[in-house]
Amino acid sequence: MKGLVIAGLSSLVLGGFFAPVNANETVAVMSSMEQNNTAYLSPVNLVSHGRGGTFSEQGIPGYIRFSLAIKSGKINAESLVNAAIEAGRLSSEVLNDSNYLSNVQFELSQVDND
Repeated sequence: MKGLVIAGLSSLVLGGFFAPVNANETVAVMSSMEQNNTAYLSPVNLVSHGRGGTFSEQGIPGYIRFSLAIKSGKINAESLVNAAIEAGRLSSEVLNDSNYLSNVQFELSQVDND
């Protein structure tokens, strides 16, 4: 029993020493992630946002009209990426990334297959 009490107190004391460091590191990581969210959305998330109507102010229709616009050719990888850039959700550097654009186009081709 004595050992259990000592172990419990030791973990509380050690936890008190290390918690502030971990909390600061967590805040720094979260700040970094928030900055990166503006600069990057995965192709899957980009298409999901488009489908959900996030870019309607940029001329990308959401929901059922999203699918129809893909079929008619009104939405493609570049138009969706440009809308995300205008909305401040994606960095303009992505337009130069052919792999990213290819992955977005693939995700767009899968919209009706869900």
